[in-house]
Amino acid sequence: MALTPELLEHYRGILTARREELATETLRAEAEAAEPSDLDHLDPSDRAISETAKEELLEEAERDSGQAVLIDEALRRIDAGTYGICATCGREIPLSRLDAVPWATLCLEDQEKEDHRRHSAMLQGGAPSRAA
Repeated sequence: MALTPELLEHYRGILTARREELATETLRAEAEAAEPSDLDHLDPSDRAISETAKEELLEEAERDSGQAVLIDEALRRIDAGTYGICATCGREIPLSRLDAVPWATLCLEDQEKEDHRRHSAMLQGGAPSRAA
């Protein structure tokens, strides 16, 4: 079943709301990580915990940024009329998958193949690729 204009607008709304949420979270995380902290009064273990927390905030912001890119690409696919079509096999991505991962570019079968390929490459020391 091809996506109706109403469904496309539904997914556009979900993607746009998530994009705005990610932007807010990223700004918050970057601001918190950039705050100067007075570590001089902390003992070494508390200092390490504080630095680890900042690193985790920055990693979270990086993950959010990556997801924002995927969302932007999904919004472009809506505009181009290719949203909901698997980038590998060309079949329609089921609505249940789009409901779970609105920025998905692959049907579940091809995503599982990609995940297996990526996992195998990581075990062999290769770099993972990005797929959604």
